[in-house]
Amino acid sequence: MTVPTAELTAFFRGRIVDPTHPAYNDRRRIWKGLSRYPALIADCADATDVRCVVDFAAGAGIPLAVVGAGHDVAARSMPDNALVASTGAMSGISIDPDRRLARVGAGVRWGSLVSAAARYGLATTGASVATVGVAGFALHGGLGWLMRRYGTACDNVQAVQMVTADGRLRTVDTDTDPDLFWAVRGAGSNFGVVTALTLRLHPVDRVVAGVMLYPATKARAVLQAYREITARASDELVTHFYYSGNPDGSHSVGIGLCHSGAADAMANILAPLAPLGIPQHDSVREMGTAELQVVHDSSTPPGARYHLRGHYLSELSDQVIDVIVEQCRTLSAPFTQIFLEHLGGAVGRVPERDTAFGGRTARYSFLVVNGWDTAQDDLAQVAWTRAFGAAVAPHAAPGAYVNYLDDDEDHRIPGAYGAAYPRLRSLKRSYDPANMFRFNRNIPPEAGQ
Repeated sequence: MTVPTAELTAFFRGRIVDPTHPAYNDRRRIWKGLSRYPALIADCADATDVRCVVDFAAGAGIPLAVVGAGHDVAARSMPDNALVASTGAMSGISIDPDRRLARVGAGVRWGSLVSAAARYGLATTGASVATVGVAGFALHGGLGWLMRRYGTACDNVQAVQMVTADGRLRTVDTDTDPDLFWAVRGAGSNFGVVTALTLRLHPVDRVVAGVMLYPATKARAVLQAYREITARASDELVTHFYYSGNPDGSHSVGIGLCHSGAADAMANILAPLAPLGIPQHDSVREMGTAELQVVHDSSTPPGARYHLRGHYLSELSDQVIDVIVEQCRTLSAPFTQIFLEHLGGAVGRVPERDTAFGGRTARYSFLVVNGWDTAQDDLAQVAWTRAFGAAVAPHAAPGAYVNYLDDDEDHRIPGAYGAAYPRLRSLKRSYDPANMFRFNRNIPPEAGQ
């Protein structure tokens, strides 16, 4: 598709990258290593540029997609033949230490925000990979290291600046457009282009965190110990179970944790692991929150080919442990991670009606991130990922975590939002009746009467 850019460039302050631009091949790349060829990428300098792009796309009838940090597991943000509005350059960060608030541009990544807040001894619930974008993560839930103590990332969103389909720049909070504020905390990309967020911060300076790894042959015992640890966990403790495929062909299994409470509690927390013996690797120690943010960065390198499957779990029964262990043994790809994240705590205490985010009653989030190198392995590896998800599905709780839905799972979107879905469709009809913002986990507008 050829996009007539004269009308756009007359008022646009940022950079226009078309297929002839020397930066085009670099700019079209996202975390998931698939080749997509948009018609045009508009690198927006500010909210005014975003309004310009939205108005232009609406007037010209051109498909519009939005990309921020580009850590898009479903690869929806860089579609072929579309005009892509990029907010990646909007990377300003302002910390108000007295009010414990952070205002961030839509292109800010979690590593940058955490480092800025850490200077004041403050932090908030964020992604465990530093390169993940704040906006996409937070506005679709946000499961992170501090969630059991301080809620999900979306629970900490205080205000959202965004451009809606009518071209208006809005600041949305509990007092201004409260219905829209409810919707964007869980389904944000469906309702406009977010240009900035304001997040609540908390007094967290140091944590005890890290990873303990064991031989893969101990996977069942590690899962059983993980179940015991989570059964008695305080809100200050967030733990992950990992089973990993490594580039050298080996497998490893372990537990990652972040404890934001008293350091002297660690001996009791880790007691269920004692029967497993000395771990092969133990990085658990006191650290600053900025260091915590990069714990997972090397596990899922950008540019690999990925496919995901996720579920919620109400319990970690012997039966589901058996399924996970058996499926893990068949892993063959070099960048694969199987995760369990312990939910509950503050996540479950927020009433479901308060935000559009679902899954608050689940006890665990289960996720397969299957990663491999070459396109010739696509069919086999996608099939393996789907089979793993299907094996766990009979043991799963209702719903799905929207940030973990891959590009072949549109049928799961209504269930991910549960009882909130009809209201979201009604609000979509009010704010985006033509479904301009559809290159996402899309919520279509409610049908007209």
